[in-house]
Formats: sequence, C-alpha cells, structure tokens
Amino acid sequence: MDDSGTLMVKVEFMPSGRRAVVPLGSLLTDAMQEAGVLLPLDCGGNGSCGRCLSTPVGQTSDPTPSEMRLLDTSQRKEGLRLSCQTQVLGDLSVMIPEFQETADSSWPVDAGDGGGINVDSPIIRSIPCDVPRPGLDDSRSDVGRVLDGVAPQHEQHTLWADHVTAGQLSQKARCFDWHVNAFLRGSEVVGVSQQGQGPLGLALDLGSTKLAAYLVNLETGNILAARGRINPQVIMGADVVTRIQRAISDPADGQRLTRLIRDAAQALAQELVYSVGTDTGHICEMSLVGNSAMTHLLLGLPLEQLGSPPFVASTDQALDIKARELGLNLAPGAYLYIPPLIGGFVGSDNVAMIMGADLDKPGPCRLGLDIGTNTEVVLTVPGNKNHLFIASAPSGPTFEGAHLSSGMRAMGGAVSKVRIMGLDISFETIDGQKPSGICGSGIIDIIAEMLREKIINKQGHLDRSLDRTQGERQSIRYVLIPGDQTSTGKDISVTQSDISQVQLAKAAINAATNTLLAKAGLAVSDISEIILAGSFGSHIDVENARCIGLIPDIPGAIYKQVGNAAGKGAQLVLNNRTQRQRALAVPGMSSYVELTRESQFNSLFARSLAFP
Repeated sequence: MDDSGTLMVKVEFMPSGRRAVVPLGSLLTDAMQEAGVLLPLDCGGNGSCGRCLSTPVGQTSDPTPSEMRLLDTSQRKEGLRLSCQTQVLGDLSVMIPEFQETADSSWPVDAGDGGGINVDSPIIRSIPCDVPRPGLDDSRSDVGRVLDGVAPQHEQHTLWADHVTAGQLSQKARCFDWHVNAFLRGSEVVGVSQQGQGPLGLALDLGSTKLAAYLVNLETGNILAARGRINPQVIMGADVVTRIQRAISDPADGQRLTRLIRDAAQALAQELVYSVGTDTGHICEMSLVGNSAMTHLLLGLPLEQLGSPPFVASTDQALDIKARELGLNLAPGAYLYIPPLIGGFVGSDNVAMIMGADLDKPGPCRLGLDIGTNTEVVLTVPGNKNHLFIASAPSGPTFEGAHLSSGMRAMGGAVSKVRIMGLDISFETIDGQKPSGICGSGIIDIIAEMLREKIINKQGHLDRSLDRTQGERQSIRYVLIPGDQTSTGKDISVTQSDISQVQLAKAAINAATNTLLAKAGLAVSDISEIILAGSFGSHIDVENARCIGLIPDIPGAIYKQVGNAAGKGAQLVLNNRTQRQRALAVPGMSSYVELTRESQFNSLFARSLAFP
C-alpha cells in the first residue's frame, strides 16, 4: 500500500526489464506509461485498433468484448491481450512480443546529400576569448571579465548574459583556465565551451507520427548526425484530432501529451550528441517545425479554439523561446525558434516544406504533397500575387500503417514492396526481416497490383471467387502472406475495410488538390511538376501511386521525390537570418483554403473514391 492506503502492485515488462508500481485495478497501458514502455494506441485506448498486444502472466481481468472480437482463437490461446483493455489485479510479468512496435526506439534517418546548410548570416557566432584570471587587483565579475574579452571582437558594445548562463560561465571558465569560446546570439552570450569546441544546433521536424532530428555544426553548417523516432504521443491516439480531444476533455492528458513530446525531443538531442562524443550543453540554438496541433501541444497552448470550427490557432507568429522554459537541457541560454504558421492545421512544418522544396521561388505550376496523417497540399500559381494555394487534407493515418488490419509503421519486417502476377506474389520487407505487417508504401503497391490483376474492381470490391479470398461480407479478406510465413504466425491480409481506408485517404488528397485547382482557375493538365515530400512520399512507387489515383496522373509532368523537405526547411532556418526572413514571407504569399468551408470539396471527395 502507499501512504493513502491504496493497494499497489508490481508490473515487470520483458524483455526490457522495465518495472512499474501502479494501483490495483490499473489498466496495463497505465503501467506501461509509468515504466516507459510506449505501445502505439491508434484508437486512443478505446479497444478498437487491436495494436497494443502483450502477454501478461499473473492475475488480470477477464477478456473484454473488444478483445473477443479483435483477437482470434490462436492469439487468445497464446495469452495475448489488448493492453488498453486489461486490468492489473496482482503482480505481473508482461512479455512484449518481438513483432510489437514500441514508441521509445529510434533509428538513423537520411541527412540529405551531406553538403551542409548555408550559414552566411548566422544567428550564433563563436568568439574565442582569453582573459586573465581574477586577482586582488582585478575583481571584475566572471561574466564581466568574459564580456570584456569578447567586446573587441564584436560590433555591438552592449553584451550581456542571463543568470543561468552566468552560472555555467563561472564553472567552465575556471575549468578551462579562462581560455573559452563564447557563443553569441546577437548581443547575448548563450553559452561557453573550451576553445576548439564549436557551437552545435538541433533542427527538429515534429510530425504527428514521426520525429526527425538533425545535429548541425553551426560554424560550418555540416550535418553531424540525424535520428528519428516514433512520436510517443501515438500512445494516446494515432491522429491529432484524437489527441486534441483527449487534451481538451482531460487537462491531465494534455499535460501528459506535452511532457511526452518534450521528453522525446530531449532524448533525441542526447542520442545525437552522444553519437559525436559531446554533450547537450553545446547545443546553442534549436529550430522546430510542426503542424499547428503539434506545436500547441509542445508549448502547452490552449487547444479548444483549434479543436472546433473555424480551427483558429492560438498564435501564428514566429516564436523565439528559451529552450529551458520547455524543460530542454541544452546550452543554458539556448533558444528554440519556431517559424510562423499559415492557418488552421497548416503549421510551421508546411512553411518549412515549402522552403525545403523551393515552392516559394518562381517557377511553373507545381503541386507539392507532403503525405501523412494530415496531407499538406500546396499549389503554385504563376503570375498570382498570392501564388501559393494551400490546404490540409484529412487523409488520416492509413499511409502510416494505422487503421489497416495487418498494418504497421515503416520498420523492420514491414512489407514495403509487392508484385502480384496471377497466382504468384513476391514481396520485400524493410531490412529483409520476416514479414510482420504492411506499411504505407506496401499498401500502395498491393492496391495497384490488385487493380491490375482485377482482384478488385474500380469501386474497390474484392473478387470473392479467388482462392486467396476468404470470409463473408464485411469480413472478406485477401490473404497476401499465410501465417506460416510471417513473424507473428498470423496471416497478412488485405480486407475490404482496408481497401476502403485507402480509398478514403486518397480521395481526401485528390479532392483537396482539385479544390485548390478550382480556386486558382486551373486544370490538372496545367500542373508541370508534382513534388512528393516526406518519408512516405520518398518511398512510394510513383507509378503505383498514379495507378490508384493517390497522385494526379499527368502525361509529360515531372515527378520529384525530394525526401524530408520539412526537415530541410528546419535546417535552413536553424542558423541563418536570411532564411528566417524568407520563412516570415511565406504566409504573406499564401492563400489558405479551409476545406470544411468549401462546398465543392465534399462532391469532389465522393467522386474521388473510385479508382481511376
């Protein structure tokens, strides 16, 4: 029992060995969060997605109707449970299956071409400083001593450091015998280091599903390391709408969502600096881009006005915030910079994507798509004063592997490429591992191949006469890979519902594109280039995406897969004043289109459900 008399029980998670002590009757997911075992809960924990699988050994509550519906007989015999439905009724040992994805692991991400970023108008400058030690005849303060040493090399005469930076300066200056580098941001000293150690910067792309972080040498602009991880907020819902609703309905959930993302940002910073042999105290500047919901949750801003029409952000301005105010342990005076947002759910990540893909620069009519839980759609209209027409399409998390019966995120074991030729099916998985499920690029290939082989028709209906087609009515499914060939022992299948999810997602993107074209007075044939941004856009098969109508099929158009353009935009504004001015200009050249107010969107959506 604890001090209040509540009976407490112990829960140990294997194979990690992490432990939690929780009140008797707690849900297993509560114990997981306490222990730092983060399983994605695409449904927000209401027992409808079936993704939070674990095997508890000990006393638990009986299976719920949701578990009886979502877990087959063989899974129940193995002891698998849905963690969000299982109450802890005694001390437990809980096995997390090998195939189960968690939100607390990270992986290397593409850092681009390795050419670095331009730092010709830097935010942070590093100035070497050699000053005499304090003595009876020289009793200047530690800060005053260093500022006096910096002043002759700095064009501004009024230099200062806040009290937290002063504390670091006193310690490090003595440690390095008064031979230090002072890191200046304008006239403010934000940190110091030993001479020979330059300032670092951290650029973070805060996605609804994934985070991508880049560690940058601020003097050279070189990218030193890059890592990604699942956004840990997925344990409270796959999409931002679910998370916003939870935060609005329960302030404690809102605080937890804020803490999760701040902790993840700090963890990525620590991983990156560790990989290059230094510490987070050398990170003097941080830039962050994300959609409006993500940045509101990060900053702890009010969400009510963003959660209902007309979907108004708390602020649309560029922000400069002391990183330590968000609990980030970087250099003591380090700032976090967030570019401006455009409107509604079109946030600073869209500004960064536009910059990373050069869509704000003059050129022909181009369509930019950053496909994700919310797909940012950007249409460039040459000759128009506001030449960027922008919308956010509610495409949902299908292309992240969520809401699919055999879906998973793009990680080891995910089926990422598929070819169907008659009765023969060939496939590839990420990292060549035994197949565990289907990721976004895999489902695009599968649907395209099923169309070509007439396994489904234009309306998406499965041919029930095929040997691989099983089940009845809404439970009908096409078995892609039998269970004896998978890591889970369960068939990897495509259900009629899965096909419908793809149709809904691609219809939303298609309808958003055509709504923007109509607003601009253009036709699909006027588009010269289609730019696919983001991790998903970079890994899909373009021809298959055209085949199913996910992206426009335009003869003669140029299709470009540009990688994480939002991440590149975050890097551009990290340590460059000129690029920050460029970011400030993007909203002024943009016409934001709120799709919920466009009557034609619904009719275009309905017409886009069928396959081409």
